[in-house]
Amino acid sequence: MKLTYLFCLLATLSILPQVYAAEDEPQYRVYVFLSEECIISQSYALELRQLHQEYGASQFEFVGVFSNPASNPSKMAAFKEKYNFPFPFQHDRRQEIMDRFSVEFTPEVVVLDVSTDAVLYQGRIDNTFYRVGRRRRVTTTSELTDVLAALRSGQEVPISSTPTVGCIITPAGDWIKNAPMCQPTPEQ
Repeated sequence: MKLTYLFCLLATLSILPQVYAAEDEPQYRVYVFLSEECIISQSYALELRQLHQEYGASQFEFVGVFSNPASNPSKMAAFKEKYNFPFPFQHDRRQEIMDRFSVEFTPEVVVLDVSTDAVLYQGRIDNTFYRVGRRRRVTTTSELTDVLAALRSGQEVPISSTPTVGCIITPAGDWIKNAPMCQPTPEQ
């Protein structure tokens, strides 16, 4: 009897971390593809901080993704500090996240439903830039804000994609993606 109780207790305890992890999991993940060398990425720092402040609660998780081969952790950390980004950055050295969503430019955003793994929106943050080096005097649409507001209120996403204007992400060839230094080390 005591042994059965002990097994049940251990089974329950081993499940608890998974249950709590599931509750803490955000409903939506907002991937923000950035480049520390892209002036357009730099210009969106304030907007992204404000969006994170308004929507970065438990329902939304923001992640900055750096896929350019020239990016490295020290440059990313300096960029994060200089522009005061409040959300975590991820180095996409092997460009797996970039390839998964067919992202080509920075800044570009992908809003993902975590439970279904479905892309709900992909494209620009807003229409401030209409061409590289050309910006509107007045921003007339804010697609990312509209998508996040709709999701927070339980409404249907008003738009699923927009073209992105920004800096080109240099595609890493297979010879780089498959280089030994880019491969995960096997667990021992």
